[in-house]
Amino acid sequence: MREIDAELWRLEARRTELLYRRGQLLTGLRTSGPGGGGRADTAPRVPPAGPPAPSTAPPPAPPAARNVLLALGGVLLAVAVTAFTLVSWGRLGIGGRAAVLGALTLLGLGVPAALTRRGLTATAEAVASLGLVLLLLDAYALHRVALPEAGGAGYAA
Repeated sequence: MREIDAELWRLEARRTELLYRRGQLLTGLRTSGPGGGGRADTAPRVPPAGPPAPSTAPPPAPPAARNVLLALGGVLLAVAVTAFTLVSWGRLGIGGRAAVLGALTLLGLGVPAALTRRGLTATAEAVASLGLVLLLLDAYALHRVALPEAGGAGYAA
C-alpha cells in the first residue's frame, strides 16, 4: 500500500511539473506570436510542489493476514477430515464410508465455484484444497478396500 501511495505521489509531482512547463511554453508562444506584443498572460502558473499530504484514513487490513487465517482454517479442516476418516474407518460399513467420503468430496469440490462467483476467492481456494485432500483420501480408500492386491505402481497406472 505504501509503495502505491509513493508511486502516486511521484506521478502527481511529475504531473504538476509538466503542467508548470506547459504554462511556461504557452506563455512563450503568446509573447512571441504574430504582432510582436502578445496578449496578457492568461496561462495558469502552477509552481512545482512536493508530494501531497498523506491521507488521514487508516489503511485497510492487509490481505496477507486474512489469507494466512484462511489457509490455517483449511489445514485444520483437512486434519479434522483425516482424523475422522482414520478413527471412524472401522466403525462404518463400506457403504457408509463411501457415502460420507463421496459426499464430502463432492461438496468440497463443488462449493468453490459458488464462492468464486461471490468474489470470495481466498475462501474458495481453502475449500478447494480441502476437496483435494478428500480426493486423496478417496483414492487411498479405494486402494485399501477395492484393490488391495494391486501394488502402488499398478494402482497409480
